[in-house]
Amino acid sequence: MVCRVWLGPGVALTLARALTLALTLALTLALAHHTLSADTHHLRDEGGKVLYEVLAGRQVYVYRSYKDVQIFHFSVPAHVSMALYNFTANDSLACDPRSITVFLQAESYPVVNPDGAEYPPRLWVNRSQVYEVQLLSDLSPSYLSVPYPVAGDWFMVAFINETSNRITQAGLFPSCHSWLQTEVTYRQEENIVNIVPEIHSHQEIQLYQQVEESQYYRFYVPLSTWLVVVNISNCVILNDGDMPSCPVTVAFRTRALPNLNSTNTVIHKCEDVIGDTCTIEVDPEEDAWHYLKLTTPTGMSVQLSMAVKLFLCDALGGNIYHSMSGGKMTMNQLSPEESLGAGSPPFVNLSISDADDTNNISFVTKEQGLPHRILFMPTQNTKQHIAENCWPRHNLVKKTFGGNFVFEYDLPPDENGSVPLLLNITSASPTLLAFHLEPIIDIGGTLSVELAISPYMNVSKHNFSVAGCVALGLREEPDASGQCSRGHSLLVNTSTQNDAVTVLLIPFPEPGSWYLTLTPTCYLINASEVVECSVNEVTVVFSVTSASCLQGKCGRYGSCVQYISGGFIFSTCVCDAGYRGWGCTDSSQATPNWKLLLATLLLTLSNLFFLPAIILAVKRRYFSEAIVYAFTMVFSTFYHACDQETYNFCLMRLSVMQFCDFYSAIFSFWVTLIAMADLPYSLYSFLHVAGALIVALGVEYDRTGLWVFVVPSASAFFIMTSSWIWHCKYQHGCYPAKQYWLTCLLPGVLLAVTGLICYAFFETHDNYYYVHSLWHATMALAILCLLPPRREKNDRSGSDEEVEPLSRCNAQPHIIETQPYSPAP
Repeated sequence: MVCRVWLGPGVALTLARALTLALTLALTLALAHHTLSADTHHLRDEGGKVLYEVLAGRQVYVYRSYKDVQIFHFSVPAHVSMALYNFTANDSLACDPRSITVFLQAESYPVVNPDGAEYPPRLWVNRSQVYEVQLLSDLSPSYLSVPYPVAGDWFMVAFINETSNRITQAGLFPSCHSWLQTEVTYRQEENIVNIVPEIHSHQEIQLYQQVEESQYYRFYVPLSTWLVVVNISNCVILNDGDMPSCPVTVAFRTRALPNLNSTNTVIHKCEDVIGDTCTIEVDPEEDAWHYLKLTTPTGMSVQLSMAVKLFLCDALGGNIYHSMSGGKMTMNQLSPEESLGAGSPPFVNLSISDADDTNNISFVTKEQGLPHRILFMPTQNTKQHIAENCWPRHNLVKKTFGGNFVFEYDLPPDENGSVPLLLNITSASPTLLAFHLEPIIDIGGTLSVELAISPYMNVSKHNFSVAGCVALGLREEPDASGQCSRGHSLLVNTSTQNDAVTVLLIPFPEPGSWYLTLTPTCYLINASEVVECSVNEVTVVFSVTSASCLQGKCGRYGSCVQYISGGFIFSTCVCDAGYRGWGCTDSSQATPNWKLLLATLLLTLSNLFFLPAIILAVKRRYFSEAIVYAFTMVFSTFYHACDQETYNFCLMRLSVMQFCDFYSAIFSFWVTLIAMADLPYSLYSFLHVAGALIVALGVEYDRTGLWVFVVPSASAFFIMTSSWIWHCKYQHGCYPAKQYWLTCLLPGVLLAVTGLICYAFFETHDNYYYVHSLWHATMALAILCLLPPRREKNDRSGSDEEVEPLSRCNAQPHIIETQPYSPAP
């Protein structure tokens, strides 16, 4: 017994695509496995622990605006000295390889303009390093090496570079899709020594080490830490050689292993220091791990002692060291992000000298686990290392509103519970405003920082100027000219009304602690004529808010939309009328208004070519066809009026009008071909209803597909051809008449073929309104030519149909007897 299964063209095409995708993914995975194995051996030979992260193939799209990017997310572990990214892309079979661009950035989404559009004014981009990779979708791997990456979230956006603006009709050309797969190999350093920092004046914690070539260290910095001081002393060279007293190079970095080629790494050479102690002072990043790397010359071993001191600004509370019950410090409180369990190195080689006998110390090994023992217990007269030059600080309070990325920061409430609107900053020292952004949920919008001098300041004696620095992680003070080396500067003054207010926009801000440092000065007329201020305080107004896009707007020629890619939400501007850029402000390729108006008029008024076909259909008594043509004209007009840029009008929801436009256009072909078939009325009515249902089903399933147009048209053409053959055989002559072939059928077919060729092969985004308007005109005129002449009544009823009149015998009268009506007595 043989079972045969016949598949329709749609099912066969779907299975072919599925097989193609499966074969392509299999090839991709095989190549990725081979490449990943090679990368693994290469990194393993360099030492350290090797970790892996694989992102399965995901489809990438052609870039038109930022909404088309595909977002990939990586979780980089701590202590990584090298991250090797391997990118592999592939296309559908029978498709040429395409160019794919990848942008990679730490902590937040990359802010890029691949089309070269200008950024809006006051937009802060290039805040952190963005890595770019170009590759082809031909299964050839491309590599990217990132040395010493910051641990945590890394985001990558990928898209297809395609300059063609041709509009391809679905089904006529091969549907090409591209997938991108990424494998990451991490080399993690394991030999990292934890340092216990000194925070109390009665402590003296020394770490004795023997360093040969290089060694990594780390220590945790709590909140309110103002300064970190690293002291290296007692250097002893263990092997002979004529070398400096302390041939050690110290590299310092926050939240990542030091990178000697990075600007974020502070490098200090102890061999250039005069004296017995090598001291490094750095501004720390609060609530973060800090890393040190000690390097000696090749083949040299140095014995030394090292101490790390933390100078705090908050002597009463607010950090993990002195906000504990009873003032005790335990090992797990020194490492708030890790315990001394598996995977955490022990605290080693500690030497503590203290005049207080009440302190005690005990180690907790990995085998002992919890609970952690007390490291030391401060006495009543304990004093912390308090920094002397701490700035006045205001920790802003976050207020969240409804919607994504909508929140603001205010000053803490006063004693009465009200939030101050004005801030008085002193001229004696800078004033620090601090606020915190959460990972993932706060990075998809745009952060707006506004600063203004109060208009009520007395400028009769001199003018006021306020300089500010907006920085991430590390505070920064503006220089004498009001500029910032790391962060972004803000400068306002009272010379003119426009200079008294400024705004800074930060798209896709990185999470973490942000700082706004304000420094006031006074001057006479020119900003260079600095004088002493007559008042001790300057009143300013500030605003720190977040919203989608650019303050929730995208200008006149754009709309703000939120998208989800890879499970991450981000907001972006979708521009119209040829405008480009992050805020739809780049008008270098903008479409002139007269072209926009012309496009709307052509696409809508070209549907008036259906009027002659409607009038002719009514005159020839094709009333059903006339209704369909009128329906097509109306909804095509209003659909294109709603779908245009700038000059548009929407009668109802766009999706509804699009369905009606596609449905009525295809159904117009159906009813015209059925009318040309010259069928009996009973079959004629049946085919109208069947066609209406079939076309509606097809349009709802895939309104832009090729088969939804081909199947109804081919079916109606087959019915028409069969009817004509039957008429020729029955009449023993040519049907329809030669005059109809020459004057109606031939011009109608030429018009229809011309319109279809233009619609399918010549439409681009630039000439769309010309070519599509021509399509409207040719289709309407083709219907006008193809509509057959008016048929006689006996022809419409069919030659074989007989109408049986009602027989007289069946129309007999019925006699009903009635009685007179009399009311009851």
